Amino acid sequence: MLWLVVPLGVVIGVVGFGAIYQTLATSRDRRRFLPPGKVVQINGKSWHYQIMGEGRPTVIVDSGTGGTHLDWQLVQPEVAKFTRILTYDRAGYGWSDSSSKPRTAEQVVGELRQLLREAEIEPPYVLVGMSLSGLFTRLFAYHHPEEVAGMVLVDVAHERMYEDAPVEWVELNKRLEGLLTHVVPIMGRTGLLRLLVTFDSLPMAAGLFQKFPPSVRSLAKVLYSQTQFGKTFAQESAAVSVSMNQIEQTRQTKSFPDIPLIVLSAGKPDFDITQEVLEKLQALHADLANESLQGVHIVAHESGHAIQLDEPELVIDAIHQVVEKVHCSSAA
Repeated sequence: MLWLVVPLGVVIGVVGFGAIYQTLATSRDRRRFLPPGKVVQINGKSWHYQIMGEGRPTVIVDSGTGGTHLDWQLVQPEVAKFTRILTYDRAGYGWSDSSSKPRTAEQVVGELRQLLREAEIEPPYVLVGMSLSGLFTRLFAYHHPEEVAGMVLVDVAHERMYEDAPVEWVELNKRLEGLLTHVVPIMGRTGLLRLLVTFDSLPMAAGLFQKFPPSVRSLAKVLYSQTQFGKTFAQESAAVSVSMNQIEQTRQTKSFPDIPLIVLSAGKPDFDITQEVLEKLQALHADLANESLQGVHIVAHESGHAIQLDEPELVIDAIHQVVEKVHCSSAA
């Protein structure tokens, strides 16, 4: 049995060392990198947000799974030239504390409205949602149409994206979702996630980091290496189907507001998306645009999923168009 005990002891030792290192490194990162925006306390939790610019309506931006305010470094300063724009870190990402509550669309919308009240940002807003947060942004508009003046959706997830999709792709995503839910938090606590991020060994993350401006790549890697990131990423992955159901049920009883709406779709497949799935998402995005009489659908032919990093000028222009339409309707 000695041949089993020795390797087991080595594994336990390595895992223990990794956990200690991760704790120390996370603490070091928090001292080394200070939040660039403001941090407020809501229900005993810290929330980080960053505001630039002046004017109304205020543009409120949310990121995809795992994303932080850093995702909008190429967009926020430009939008700030013509109106006020707020980016923030959802619970468990960046400089915002993690939460034990399920990371569903309903929960996220409630937390965002709390943050906006605490930051004294008055409605109506122009909401910008990307990827998963498109579900959150749309649910916000369904529940609180009086607070939403316009919207931009950036290659967003859709509640029907798995319907009639290739069986292989659906099964792959289900297995990946299950793996992420159980494995990523362990990787985060033991320092393995930090190791993979540091050496660009996570395929999806490595491609994403290359899209960031060079000035923030190191910080982005630090934020993805935090212990709470692994936990929160798993929580959001586990709640995706619930969030989709919440949107589906809401659509059956409530109408989307007639507001200026621009829906942007990726034109190039990247990460685990095939051309067939890409075209399906584009069709679903076109359907989303039709929910408003003022809706417009645009395909970003030179962009992958992260349009705000691949072609930020398209996102900036879409936000500008929506803000201008809001101004025109207010003046009428």
